[in-house]
Amino acid sequence: MSPLSTGLSQDMRLGQHQVLAPAMRQNLELLQAPLAELSLRLRQEADVNPAIVLEDPGTVSLDAAREAADRAAAPDAAPGDAPDAGPDPDFGVLGELGSDADDLYADGHNNEYDPDADERRQFFFDSIPAAESLQRHLAAQIDERGLPPEDRALVSLVAGSVNDAGYLDTPLAEIAQAAFRPLADAERALRVVQEFSPAGVGARDLRECLALQLRADPAAAGSAAAALLADPEAFALLEKRDFPRIAARLGRSVPEVEAAVRDLAALDPAPGRAFAADRTVWVRPELVVRETEDGRFEAFLDESELPSVRLSDSWLKELDRLKKALRARAGDRSRAARERREARDWMAERVRTGRALIDGLAQRKATLLAVARAAVARQQDYFRDGPEALRPLVMAEVAAEVGVDESTVSRAVAGKWVRGPRGTFELRSLFRAAVRTAGGETIETDRVRARIRALVAAEDPARPLSDAALAALLAGEGAPIARRTVVKYRTQLGIGTAASRRRG
Repeated sequence: MSPLSTGLSQDMRLGQHQVLAPAMRQNLELLQAPLAELSLRLRQEADVNPAIVLEDPGTVSLDAAREAADRAAAPDAAPGDAPDAGPDPDFGVLGELGSDADDLYADGHNNEYDPDADERRQFFFDSIPAAESLQRHLAAQIDERGLPPEDRALVSLVAGSVNDAGYLDTPLAEIAQAAFRPLADAERALRVVQEFSPAGVGARDLRECLALQLRADPAAAGSAAAALLADPEAFALLEKRDFPRIAARLGRSVPEVEAAVRDLAALDPAPGRAFAADRTVWVRPELVVRETEDGRFEAFLDESELPSVRLSDSWLKELDRLKKALRARAGDRSRAARERREARDWMAERVRTGRALIDGLAQRKATLLAVARAAVARQQDYFRDGPEALRPLVMAEVAAEVGVDESTVSRAVAGKWVRGPRGTFELRSLFRAAVRTAGGETIETDRVRARIRALVAAEDPARPLSDAALAALLAGEGAPIARRTVVKYRTQLGIGTAASRRRG
C-alpha cells in the first residue's frame, strides 16, 4: 500500500459507527479545504496556539524576525537556544480573519474567444442585481421601525456615520452636537442601530463588535467567550496570547479559554464588509500544469499563496528550560512547582498539536499532488487537443493508483483549482462520469444518457420501450449496462416509465 494511504484509506473504511481519531479527522479536513479556507484555518490555529509560527510567502513574521535577531546576537548558539523574545505583539487573532477567505469561479477551461459563450456570460452579468449597500440596508431597517420624526432623524444620523466595515467611527458627542441633542439621546439612538443586522454593526471597537454578535446568540450567554469580552483587561491579554493568565483572571480553565478564542475567531470582525460594492473575489489555483521536456503534461504544486507553518524556536526553548528546571527539583511538591508542571504540560500539548498540524499539511501536500498527477497523466489528450478529447475518468481509477480510498480522492479534488495551458479550471473537471460494463470497460455517462433520450424520442408511442428493452438496445450498440442503471438515468432525465409514456 502506498505511503499516502497511511492514516487515510484505512480509516475511511471504518464502519459507520466507528469514530475517526482526532488526528485523522484533522487530516481529512485539511485535505478537503480549498486554498483560501486552508489559509484562514492556519491563521486561526496560530492565533490560539502560541507554539505555531506562520510565515507568509514574501514576508517575514515578527516571530521569525525576532528569532533571527536572537540567533544573530548569539551566532554560536543552537537554534533552540535563543533567548525568549517575550509575547508576540502581532496577535491579530480577529482583525484579519476572513480577509482572504473568498473563493469564486473565474475562468473556463480555455482562453479561446467564443461569441456564444461571451453572449451568455454578458447575459449572466446583466442579470445580477445590484448589490445592496450597507447604508441602504440600515435605512430599510430604520423605515421598518416606524420611529417618531425626531428620533428617526437622530438614528439616521448615527447610521449614516457607520463606515463600510460596519463601525461607528464618529464620536457620539460630535453626532449629538451636530443634531443639537443631548449625548444620552445619541447613545439611545446608537443602541437602536446596534440592534440592526448584520450583527455587530454600529460598534465602536472590535471588542464591542464581537460582543454585539455574541449578544445576538442566546446560547452564548454566560459562555467563556462572553466573559472574555466583558473583561477589557482579559481581552487585552489576547495580544500576548497569555491564555493561563486569562484563565486565572476569568476563573476558567485554559481549554475553556482556547475554545472561547476559537468562538471569537469564528465571528466577523468587519460585519459591513459583506455589503462592499467593490468587493472583488478570485479563485486561487494551488496546482499548475506544465508541459515537460518530453512533451508530456504534469501537475505541480504552487505554494506561493499558502503560509508555511513551523514551531516557534523561542517556545521550544522555553519548554525545554521549564522541563530541565522541573527535573532538577523533581521532589518539589510546592504550589509553585505544581503550577510550573501545569504550565509545562500545557506548553507540551501546544507543541504536540502544532506538530500534528505540520504533519497533516505534509500529508495533504503529498496526497493532493499524487491525485493531481494521476488525473493529469490520464488526460494528456485534453491538454494537447482540447475539451473534446477529455476521456471518461472515475475517481476509483485514481484512487487505485495512488493507494487511497475513493472518498479521499473526492476530498482531494474538492474546491481545488488548476492553472494550465488551457486556462484555469477545477481539478474535479478532469473527472468525467462513466459506467462500468460487465466486461470491465468504462462508457461515458453523458453519452449513455443522450442515447437513452434519443431512443425514447424515436419510440412508437403506442408501444414504448421498457427499461429492459432500452438496456438491450444499448447493449447492441456497444454499451452493455444493467437495467437498474437505465432506470437511474431515465429518472435523472425526467423520462417516465413505459406505461406512463404509452399513447393511443
